[in-house]
Amino acid sequence: MGKITWHIEPTSKCILECPLCDRTWFYQKFKKRLTQDINIDHLINFFKDYEPSIYMCGNNGDPIYHAKFHELCRRLKQIKSKIQIVTNGSGKKKTWWKKLCEILTNEDTIEFSIDGLQDTNHLYRINSKWDSLMDAIEVVAKYDIKTTWKFIVFKHNEHQIKDAEKLSKELGIEKFKLIKSDRWWKQDIIPSPEYVDPVYKHQIAVTKGIDKKSTIKQQCMTVQNGDPDYLLYIDSDGDFYPCCKTGLYAFRYKNIFSPKHKRYNIMNNTIKQLLNGYEVKRFFDSTKSYDTADNCCKIYCGGNKQTND
Repeated sequence: MGKITWHIEPTSKCILECPLCDRTWFYQKFKKRLTQDINIDHLINFFKDYEPSIYMCGNNGDPIYHAKFHELCRRLKQIKSKIQIVTNGSGKKKTWWKKLCEILTNEDTIEFSIDGLQDTNHLYRINSKWDSLMDAIEVVAKYDIKTTWKFIVFKHNEHQIKDAEKLSKELGIEKFKLIKSDRWWKQDIIPSPEYVDPVYKHQIAVTKGIDKKSTIKQQCMTVQNGDPDYLLYIDSDGDFYPCCKTGLYAFRYKNIFSPKHKRYNIMNNTIKQLLNGYEVKRFFDSTKSYDTADNCCKIYCGGNKQTND
């Protein structure tokens, strides 16, 4: 297996209510599972013989709401981890961010998910607090830590792209990244065609009969040709999945990687044991062709029909 980045969900907790987040859609059904922090001892023990590259981003939660997030980061740095944190940035005091920044180093990254400016960010990032977000960026910008502003485009914010990019530079954020997305819960927020995710365009074309012959190149989030080669996912219960999308699929519908299958939990396995598991190997093999791909792959990363070139 090639180079691995580990996508870790430290917690399933979040203070926001983003309309298309699974925690918003399924909270009443799964609320007991949406208050879970990953066990730090289990995670560190799992990585004890490695120097892992860690990508912290939530399917259901935001990393910074882990009750012992500073301890988690400190112990990951003790085993020489490289850390990337994706967060909405809301609800923490300046002192909290200062403490975090004193743990991280110049090889680490904090990526702020900010979908617009003060008058629009909260329209998708419901309950986000602009002032506390700006406080966070003010603190982080003083440290030698990589920073990114991630901007998901909607109709209500696409006119602010240039102003947001300008503000990001004024705040000292290194990168500004536009995200084409399909996170639309109503028609009047869909942005201009150039900002629509190509997979979403393809799915709509096929399912609504607009273009039955629509094709799109297969896009596997886990098995990549670039860097990293593999992006493997561990949720806040410590359950392992080949990617975050298989984690979402298991959360909603159950499958061979559902939480019932505790043989794929980091508490019970080494990295080698997990990656050599039959279902894991079968999954990776299946991604080589659309015809053999898991239904999860077809739903999330390629729609109904694709080309494989």
